[in-house]
Amino acid sequence: MLERVALEDRSARDGQGQDGGPGAATGARPRRGQWRDAGELLVDKRFRRFFLGYATSLIGSSMAPVAMTFAVLDSGASATDLGLVFASGVVSTIVFLVAGGVLADRVPRRAVMVGADLVSATAQFVFAALVFTGTAELWSMALLAAVRGGASAFYQPALAAMPADLVAGDQLQRANSFLALAKAVPEVAGPAVAGVLVAVGGSGVVLVTDGASYLVSAVFLAGVRVPSRTGGARRRLLTDLREGWTEFRSRRWLWVGVVQLALWNLVVVAPFLVLGPVIARSDLGGASAWGAIAAAQGAGAVLAGVVLLRLHIRRTLLVIAFLQLAWVGVLVLLASRAPLSLIVAAAFAVGFSTGAFNALWRTTEQRLVPQAVLSRVSAYELLGAYALGPVGLALAGPVSEAVGIATLLLAAAGWQVLSSAAILLLPEVRSIRLERAS
Repeated sequence: MLERVALEDRSARDGQGQDGGPGAATGARPRRGQWRDAGELLVDKRFRRFFLGYATSLIGSSMAPVAMTFAVLDSGASATDLGLVFASGVVSTIVFLVAGGVLADRVPRRAVMVGADLVSATAQFVFAALVFTGTAELWSMALLAAVRGGASAFYQPALAAMPADLVAGDQLQRANSFLALAKAVPEVAGPAVAGVLVAVGGSGVVLVTDGASYLVSAVFLAGVRVPSRTGGARRRLLTDLREGWTEFRSRRWLWVGVVQLALWNLVVVAPFLVLGPVIARSDLGGASAWGAIAAAQGAGAVLAGVVLLRLHIRRTLLVIAFLQLAWVGVLVLLASRAPLSLIVAAAFAVGFSTGAFNALWRTTEQRLVPQAVLSRVSAYELLGAYALGPVGLALAGPVSEAVGIATLLLAAAGWQVLSSAAILLLPEVRSIRLERAS
């Protein structure tokens, strides 16, 4: 009942609603002129500026982890110290996410994103200066990673809601598909380019490049003109937090999905990220094999973005539940030490699944959650998604030593099957449709 009310509320704004009538499609519905419709999004000046700003920042961000890794290790720090630097960024994001959601619902989201870009640029420029001068120390690198992580905590809830400020409801899937493409393409080439730049000019060069990409992004975003959101009088922080939490927990498909996402990061993604490189090194040929697997994931995500520009998916939650089963294949193949070619193909399917998930989940959220609270709801969602990830990364190694790598990966595959089956038991997952204007 809550889902029907929520959808009807958004229908009043978007001129759309659930399609329960005769002859309703159950999945994708291709139409003539989809490529032209997709291109019209980039013709729109506001969305084009937003897209270019987001895409530009990701070019630098895709290279930054490589640069930060070698900057930390070249300073004489250990692998444990490297983990602490990256963990400081994740913890900072978790701590500030909810505050970021509140701010993005109170002030123009564009302004929040511009501010976050400027903070991130400053952090990376300072990091680069420390590297160039040879004065980088563990505490300073961890602090700068925390600053950047905090900026991300404000950027992400604003980003999650921004498309709903810019495009009509029936264009949201395409908008999110463009954003998924902007994320996927740099993930394929960024690390490789970063490796070359680090080898030629050092980590500082890549950090400067990342900082510059944030500045360019801020310039693009500053030019995006979004109508002001009207609201009531400014309220206390706790009131805003409660309102966002009420909207979040009142939608069963949303909070159950976030619980599944949190456990997925704990049980599936963390073992894959930690144990996949171990298997690649011992049985598949080393770092180049893992690079091929990662590149295949990125390529799959690119294809997902292209496909979703063409197809309109109505039953988004149902499609997501089935797409997540792609993880079963790559986990089983890694556990069985299958040939690299098969694992790369399975990783491609995982990349397609992940790219489609990101676009379809975000579209569903933007269509079914009131725009006035969308950033707060997204913040709670992101908080839940991040919460167990660090725990999984910390436990994957010790647990695999106790039960065996293959056993842990097969258990992760089994959990994926059970969790996908469980999510399909929700009536909302099977019934919610995002209708498209004719």
